Amino acid sequence: MGDGHTITYEVDDGVGTISMNRPEKRNAMNTSMFLELGEATEEAARDPAVRVVLVRGEGPSFSAGIDVSAFAELAGAGTSASPAFVRLAQRPFRNLATMAKPTVAAVRGHALGAGFQLALACDLRVVADDARMGMLEVRFGLVPDLGGNRPLAALVGPDRAKELIWTGRIVEAEEADRIGLCTLLVPAEALNEEAAGLASRLAAAPPIPVALVKNLVGRASETTLEAMFEREGQAQLLCLSSQDHAEAVAAFFEKRPGRFEGH
Repeated sequence: MGDGHTITYEVDDGVGTISMNRPEKRNAMNTSMFLELGEATEEAARDPAVRVVLVRGEGPSFSAGIDVSAFAELAGAGTSASPAFVRLAQRPFRNLATMAKPTVAAVRGHALGAGFQLALACDLRVVADDARMGMLEVRFGLVPDLGGNRPLAALVGPDRAKELIWTGRIVEAEEADRIGLCTLLVPAEALNEEAAGLASRLAAAPPIPVALVKNLVGRASETTLEAMFEREGQAQLLCLSSQDHAEAVAAFFEKRPGRFEGH
C-alpha cells in the first residue's frame, strides 16, 4: 500500500507507521480516512516485516474525531447506509485492537471522539503534554461505537468511564496521566522521538511472547484464575520451543542484542 489521500503509511526497521494526513482539518475522520485506515491496519497486520504499528497525526493534533460532514452524508443516504458505515468505521479500530502485534498511539493536541477511541484502540499511548482527550459522542446524541467503551473502562474504571462519556468533558494531559490514560506523558516537542523510540524497542523484542502477552492481558478480565494459569502455561510452552527463545538465551550470555525472527 502506498500513500493514501488521507493517510500515509511506511515501514522502517520493523515499525509500520500510519500517519493521519488531514492537518488542515485536525485529522478529522471522513469516509475516505476510515477506509484507508482499515486498509493500512490490515496490511500492517499481515506484513511479516512489521513488528509494531505506530499511529500518529500530521500537524498539531492527533485527531479531532469524526468529520461532521460524515453526518450530513449519512443523513442524505438514509438509515439503510448506517450499518455499512458503522462496519467501515469500526474496521481499523478492530484491527488495531486484535492484531497480534503491539500498537502505539502518539497523541498530541486534540484526541476527541473517534480520535480518542483510535488512541484507546492501541495497546500503548505516548501522550504529549498539550493533549486534550474526550468522548464527544453524547453531544451528538450518539454512543461511542468504535470499541472505545471497553478499554476506557479498563483504564479508568467503569464509573469514571461513564462520567467521561456521559458528560463529554475534555480531559487535559495532566489529568489524563493521573487517571491512567497515558502510558507515557512527554513534552510535546519530544513526542515523535519518544513514540518512535518505544516502537523501535518493541520491534526489537521477540515477537512470539509479545503477541502471546497481548492476547493474555487482553483476555485477563474474562478469564478465571485457573483458566489463566492454563493459558499462560500453554503460551510458555510455545515460547520454550521457539528458536527465538534459544536466541534470547544465547544473546544474554554472549552480551549482545538478540536477532529474532518470530520462529
